[in-house]
Amino acid sequence: MTTSAPPLPDPELRGRTTVADRAVERLAAAAAAEVDLATGSARRVLGLPVSDPDRPRVTARVHGDEATVEVDLAVAWPAPVGQVARRVRARVAEQLADLAGLRAVRVDVRVTALPAQRAPERPRVR
Repeated sequence: MTTSAPPLPDPELRGRTTVADRAVERLAAAAAAEVDLATGSARRVLGLPVSDPDRPRVTARVHGDEATVEVDLAVAWPAPVGQVARRVRARVAEQLADLAGLRAVRVDVRVTALPAQRAPERPRVR
């Protein structure tokens, strides 16, 4: 004999989903890393790198269904910094809306380094 579960209440009466600041930071870092020519920037102490620059560093604060985000990244030289920053802002806002249902009210991008872009290796001719 099977018993059916009682029907669920309307969605607005079921409760509330919250997304932690740390989850938003990870989503935003991944989104920023997807933008061409935007990379991570190593933390520095006395001018020396002390961390791996694999992904941009992000700080985020969630307030209800809105988020404010700060992204620290490097832009590969000689890419247009303003253009890369605009693409990062747009990508972060888009991903937060799509994946977390959050509206990015502010996405600040701070470019902390301009590393030279590596040229592709050419085959050696003998």
